[in-house]
Amino acid sequence: MKTCKTCLEIKPEDAFYKQATRGLFGLRGSCKDCDNAKKAQYRKENRDRLLVDKKQDYIKNRARYLADKKVYRQDNKGPIRALNAARKKVVKMRTPAWLSKDDLWLIKEVYKLAAQRTELFGFQWDVDHIVPLQGTTVSGMHVPWNLQVIPATDNIRKKNKFAGV
Repeated sequence: MKTCKTCLEIKPEDAFYKQATRGLFGLRGSCKDCDNAKKAQYRKENRDRLLVDKKQDYIKNRARYLADKKVYRQDNKGPIRALNAARKKVVKMRTPAWLSKDDLWLIKEVYKLAAQRTELFGFQWDVDHIVPLQGTTVSGMHVPWNLQVIPATDNIRKKNKFAGV
């Protein structure tokens, strides 16, 4: 048992992160809960600076990141293909049979627009479903009026969530 220096509660040793440079069994002075709360507060207060630092780090190490990504794709072809196949299956299942040829043409045009914007602006644009195809609270359909072209970073940030309602 050990006392947390932040919350002053007595907790079991497994409630503390290990740190070899610290005394008393190599454990940090603050418990995991207090450490995590402190880190979250720091990230919240310094969000803009941390984003700038992260972007500068990416620019500095871009070649290495891309090489690592390429190696990962080579080493994990099976799982990546499985994910892509599952995604295609979901899109196919969520595309209604009653769509007209014009609707299907519009869908293709949205994907072309995303490719054109990627080429024009120099960063990735994605086709996003406004109402996610596999949302937890609501599920949408793969139809032209449920599609939007947005920057990939916004699409990643949005995750599989519906912003409406």
